[in-house]
Amino acid sequence: MSATATTNVAERSAMDRLLAPRSIALIGASNTAYRIGGLLFANLKRAFDGPLYPIHPSDKEIMGVTAYPSISDVPHEVDLAVVAVAAKMAPDVVEEAAAKGVGGVVVVTSGFAEVGGEGQALQDRLAEISRRTGIRIIGPNCIGYLNMHNGVMANFAIDPSNPLPSVGGTALVSQSGGFGSYISLMAMRAGLGVGWFVSTGNEVDCNVAMVSRYLIERPEVKVLLVCIETLRNPEIFIETAERALELDKPVVLLKAGRSEEAARAAMSHTGSITGSTDVLYAVCRQYGVHIAETMQDMLDLGLMFETGKRAKGKRMAVLTTSGGAGVLLTDEAAEVGLTVPEFSEKVQAELEAIMPQPFFGSVGNPIDTTSQIVAHQDAAVGIMEYLGKCPEIDMISCVTWDHTKDYVRALIDGDLGTDKPVSILCTATVPEVSEAGTPLYLDPARAVRPLGALARQSLDKPAVVRAPAKDEARIARARALFAACGGRKVLMEHEGKQLFAEYGIPVTREKLVATPEEADAAAAGIGGKVAIKYMSPELMHKSDVGGLRLGLEAGGVKAEADAMLEDVARGAPHVALSGILVQEMVPARMELTCGIKRDLSFGPIVVVGMGGVLVEVLAEVAMLRPPFDAGMARKVVESLCDGRIASARRGLEPAEVDAVVAAVMGLGQMALELPEISEIDVNPIRIANGRAVAADALVILEGAEGGEHH
Repeated sequence: MSATATTNVAERSAMDRLLAPRSIALIGASNTAYRIGGLLFANLKRAFDGPLYPIHPSDKEIMGVTAYPSISDVPHEVDLAVVAVAAKMAPDVVEEAAAKGVGGVVVVTSGFAEVGGEGQALQDRLAEISRRTGIRIIGPNCIGYLNMHNGVMANFAIDPSNPLPSVGGTALVSQSGGFGSYISLMAMRAGLGVGWFVSTGNEVDCNVAMVSRYLIERPEVKVLLVCIETLRNPEIFIETAERALELDKPVVLLKAGRSEEAARAAMSHTGSITGSTDVLYAVCRQYGVHIAETMQDMLDLGLMFETGKRAKGKRMAVLTTSGGAGVLLTDEAAEVGLTVPEFSEKVQAELEAIMPQPFFGSVGNPIDTTSQIVAHQDAAVGIMEYLGKCPEIDMISCVTWDHTKDYVRALIDGDLGTDKPVSILCTATVPEVSEAGTPLYLDPARAVRPLGALARQSLDKPAVVRAPAKDEARIARARALFAACGGRKVLMEHEGKQLFAEYGIPVTREKLVATPEEADAAAAGIGGKVAIKYMSPELMHKSDVGGLRLGLEAGGVKAEADAMLEDVARGAPHVALSGILVQEMVPARMELTCGIKRDLSFGPIVVVGMGGVLVEVLAEVAMLRPPFDAGMARKVVESLCDGRIASARRGLEPAEVDAVVAAVMGLGQMALELPEISEIDVNPIRIANGRAVAADALVILEGAEGGEHH
């Protein structure tokens, strides 16, 4: 290899050499068209204009191209090697490719971790080779990839006899090869320009997150569709999402394996485990990733995002030849946060003047043109031109029939002539619409939901939040508190509240005292009604043995405290008293719960939801991954109960929302500064009279024994 060639290789990253290669070898190439090696080489040969090196132990040529007995025999630099040999041979040929200086390999062969046993051992060898040599690996057990921008058809998902895919701005990354190829073919038929499709398979090295991170930086990629079973490297996925926000590139995620049964299926399919879907979805919402519930949903969103248009507002015009369809579209708009406002008298008069006369429809919005419009091409063109410039709406959804060719053409031209997003609801697919790039859908919900997603992408993108500076003095005080617990991994309530106070979490006024006499004096100092609690690290279930008294007032506290001590002495004689906690009784017209949980994939997650007795009844929580800002915290709090928690007549007052947000922010900072915290539960946060106060505190440190804590 020449010095210049060596320099060129050094300047290109391993991911570039893997996914945008300048030379390709196929190990396992075949002259037999129906074999995998034949399909792969036929695909490579018809699209790639760089050097191709088929590898075959005996054939001198593959499909007219000079073949070599091994990758080592190739006398030139090789960026990418596609491996299509038996599983037991794959580690050796990858080792040889690494020794040759190949940048990356795609191992399409199956028979690895997904079958267990010897297959797992073979996959472990591939992983070790990648770690030791630095060679990048996609697969094994994948279907390969296509990169139409560089003419790389390194896959057997598309039959070589079919036309080449169009070069477009959509990239699809799928862990599953077979399902990924199904999605990619469906996407192409729907009119999406799938310029990239990468299947990652068992992900021995490169995974969905890593490939997505690479693709989001590619200038030709405008939309990223991601289909996963298991998310490895979640921190890279988050980095990808943040970068996508900065570049304004929509990311759509479809998660397979949401149920327990599906998770087991995923385990047997790719040899991997799945994480918490609830947490994944919460992280997606936080970082602006659009969640697709179905494959069709993913494609529908891709069609809309691929237009590159953005919405300036959420006001939608409905242009229909059917009044019933207009009503359905209006209903769907409300479901996704869009409005269908009635036009002003001025706009209605101007619209009516464009209509064929006499006019029997309605122009209030929805605009019901009836079937009159189909036979009046000039009017159809005029209406679309008018709506494209109308200042009273931001997007347009149109209804038509596939056989109304001239009318369909007017809708297409209207879309091409405006920067406003347009969707078409039609009775069938129309090739002319797909070729023009106008999103076409066959159901009212499908015609409107992508517009709602586009509005979110345009108007409601979250900010990229960086972790704030750590307060080292506060961290030191918190760790001194932990050390004072003498090795205990579960803090007592008053200790937990000391920690909360450090992080600005509102807590009850309270005092820890040693004797019943001091308890009575503390109650007088606090004022009003108080609760007293028997405090001991050995007593987690206070009420079971009489260690709790409620609704007391100064003057009556001593007698109740004496009685409480006697009850605990009888019910739990082994428990030593650490003190009596005298605590104000906080009124509540509503209760919430907050806390920190640790997810296996994403680490600490702050959880907020309905508290008290409602926590089990409603089971509604919202989640945030630190770091986040106050705006995000407020949005999550106000999202509870479909937003009614703050908007309903008896919902939270602004000052109460502020107090809950302060608690959520404090927990987020605590999670970042104190990784030794395993779990926190603040239930309930009692809310009334403009206050939101933590009335209980459970803090568990790493290393605590399993089991339920109260």
